[in-house]
Amino acid sequence: MSTESLTGTFSASARTDWFIDPATGEATASAPLRLVPVTGDFQLRAHVRVPLAATYDAGTLFVHGGPSTWAKLALERSPEGTDMIVTVVTRGVSDDANGVVVPTPGETWLRISRTGEVYAFHFSADGDRWSLVRLFTLGPVDGHEVGVGVQSPTGDGLTATFSGVSLVHETLADPRDGS
Repeated sequence: MSTESLTGTFSASARTDWFIDPATGEATASAPLRLVPVTGDFQLRAHVRVPLAATYDAGTLFVHGGPSTWAKLALERSPEGTDMIVTVVTRGVSDDANGVVVPTPGETWLRISRTGEVYAFHFSADGDRWSLVRLFTLGPVDGHEVGVGVQSPTGDGLTATFSGVSLVHETLADPRDGS
């Protein structure tokens, strides 16, 4: 599978996001995405470098299954001003789960793996040892696409760089063992 379209520097305009508010049902789907079709088990990984400034600014890896079925794994600026791993899983409405603060502000490795209908989200400081962030399903995977995105929901825009991108048909043996 070609990852050329997922590699490089991408920008988001001000006030862009992907989120369906669980309190109001208000849907926002304005952040730019670069997606590629994928079948079977796979692993998508990328090094993300992004100068996070405004709250919720983020560089993301993204799974898209439809307008109300998607998930994102993000390096995101928290309301406290730290750069952290955040996941959002959307099945009709979005949930929002904050994870750990990354060791190096503004950069990390992100990985999405799929085995059957189960997705695993991981992050890594070095691209070798991976920490599980989230394990979930979006249901049947026919037609799902994966890729990268950039968002700036409260800010004036943002540019992220995705490098070291690889998308391979490999089954992740154990999502919890760091491999």
